[in-house]
Amino acid sequence: MTLKQAIDTIAQKDRHIKTLSLANESAQRQIDQMKHQLEQYIRRIYGRSSEKYEPGQLFINSLILETEGQKKAEELFFKQSGNDTNKPGNKQSNGRPHGRMPIPEHLERVEILIDVPEEKKKDKETGEDLVVIGYETSEKIEYRRGSLYVNVYKRPKYGSADKKRAEDNGIVTAELPEHPIAKCKADIGLLSHIIVSKFCDHLPLNRQENIFARENIIIPRSTQDGWLMQLYEAIRPLGEILKKTVLDTDVLFTDDSVIPLQEEGRNVIRQARLWVYSRGDPGPPLSIYDFTVDRRKKRPIEFLNGYQGYIHADAYSGYDELFRKDGITEVGCWAHARRYFDKALLSSPVEADEILRLIKDLYEVESEGRELPPGQRYTLRRKKCPEILDKIFKRLEEMRVNHIPSEPLSTAIDYALKQKKALKQYLEDGRLKPDNNTAENAIRPLAVGRKNWLFTGSERGGHACALYISLIQSCKACQVNPWEYFNDVLRRIMSHPVTRLSELLPDQWQPLPKDRFGHIIPHN
Repeated sequence: MTLKQAIDTIAQKDRHIKTLSLANESAQRQIDQMKHQLEQYIRRIYGRSSEKYEPGQLFINSLILETEGQKKAEELFFKQSGNDTNKPGNKQSNGRPHGRMPIPEHLERVEILIDVPEEKKKDKETGEDLVVIGYETSEKIEYRRGSLYVNVYKRPKYGSADKKRAEDNGIVTAELPEHPIAKCKADIGLLSHIIVSKFCDHLPLNRQENIFARENIIIPRSTQDGWLMQLYEAIRPLGEILKKTVLDTDVLFTDDSVIPLQEEGRNVIRQARLWVYSRGDPGPPLSIYDFTVDRRKKRPIEFLNGYQGYIHADAYSGYDELFRKDGITEVGCWAHARRYFDKALLSSPVEADEILRLIKDLYEVESEGRELPPGQRYTLRRKKCPEILDKIFKRLEEMRVNHIPSEPLSTAIDYALKQKKALKQYLEDGRLKPDNNTAENAIRPLAVGRKNWLFTGSERGGHACALYISLIQSCKACQVNPWEYFNDVLRRIMSHPVTRLSELLPDQWQPLPKDRFGHIIPHN
């Protein structure tokens, strides 16, 4: 073999080695990606749902992963990452009182006398009658079936005793109480119960139909659905006032989620959307929901037409055009950013752990300032947070050059760096929050609801669903019992002045006095 042939052979083998190396790197990236996906699936099945992070377990967990097997290691990982309530000195985190369950004082008490036999009421030695010197009292909470009863509206009819005059004057009788559904066989309390059962307790109408059937009362789901739609038309003006009230602030939280929609006349389910807009400070976080048939970027723009102020949101690209409008400022979500690093923790433990520790420091500042007024909270943040934020983004820039785009850590880094300005925005006003959890918590009941009632049957039904959930979630935010709210408002909505509808919003609502049957007592 000549020298030239040897050189060509070596060059050919070098090219072959290079090709194999590239193929090996590609295969390794695929393996790492599939390993990450597998870890996330295992975590979803066996892991805890809480996002609380305890960094002290990081290196111990890496040893467990090597020695105990993947499934067992994952279970141990998440068990160790949570609070160990068995350790001495640890306080319970759920805030529940110690000891036996207290029994509320407002519950009706029914006395049950348990007496001793007559022969034991005499003294064994003298035979004299024993006297009662006290009572041993024990209380137990009991349950009886929900009370359904019939309101019989009995109205006297008055007429002249003279037959001829009676024909001229006619018959005089009192008017029935106002009702939002003409000639409806269900009274307001039952209609309120159906609303709350579906949109607060997530009971679909077919289950409610079965519950009523156990009481020998037949109320078909189609009838219930018709009642809900007619009530929706009666309270629609209240929804417009709620929207105006929510948007009449310069701090807003927004998010969206899927709501399945059945197309009319077809047995086809498509993905519609329900958007939530929650009011920030001041006042309780009233929420208004908007139903749309798609997720196009013009939907939030149309709903927020004319709005000026801060908007907390995730990094959904559909909001980009909204945030380009004058007068609207984007506020990023550290909870979303943190979630990406949490997902990268198993594949890049050292780097992800470092960032998670720094994010935890940010939230420790929030815990310190949670009870402070906005002005003092602003001062506290400006004093302690800029240094932490500078460390975070400096490390992200350094990490960025050392990781390939397909790695989970790179996804986390890219998200945070693209949102850098928005993630720092909460420092500019003490009323703002570092995350969008207010909107996420408001949209969460929808996820529970759609697992039960599965879909909405029409676009009109979707708008009705949005309004009912708006009022119920706003009631919860104001610590108002939703059934008591609807039981009062539905009795008043037909005659209440349109110019004073804001008085019926959950944050301003004051129930009118009622008699023992639940009917509003008229003013003299």
